[in-house]
Amino acid sequence: MEDIKNKVEAVLFSSGKKMTVEEVSKICRTSPETVAEQLKQLKNDYDNKDSSLLLMDEGDGWKLTVREQYTNVVRKIVAETELTRTMMETLAVIAWKAPVLQSDIIKVRTNKAYDHLSELESTGFISREKHGRTKLLKLTERFFNYFDLKNADEVKEKFKIEEPKPEEQKPSEDKPSTEETTSNEEINSDKNL
Repeated sequence: MEDIKNKVEAVLFSSGKKMTVEEVSKICRTSPETVAEQLKQLKNDYDNKDSSLLLMDEGDGWKLTVREQYTNVVRKIVAETELTRTMMETLAVIAWKAPVLQSDIIKVRTNKAYDHLSELESTGFISREKHGRTKLLKLTERFFNYFDLKNADEVKEKFKIEEPKPEEQKPSEDKPSTEETTSNEEINSDKNL
């Protein structure tokens, strides 16, 4: 049985992602019941030893991961290996707008984003729920833990772009008079109605 436990551990370590008992059992060529028992033993082993690794049971899958106090050491490596630059860009758009409709993300990121969304969901950074003819995308607990954020408001606060206030802008010689400005503002506000 020790050999099976080692195989299960090797599979989880090598995959670097959450895996179901069934997926692990197929690779290890043993029954799901045996794998489930070995996973429990492995979890107990990791819980009881002074290791930087942790075996997590996330309900729908298991993952070998780094303990929270060591995430800062490996964050850059993990981000580079787990998420491509384009996937990270898609995730950034989702994070800024979340919760957001999948159709809105596709408009911004094009059809290639469908693959990104599938991968981001399978790696646990986002969740997707049916919402009419599209899906509603939300950030997960893993996203907030991974990027060391407390909530969605903190995402917007951390990455807020400061826009210059009107009085900070340089006066222009071509600046319209107050009357012209007011009438332009009225026209623009009428368009928005």
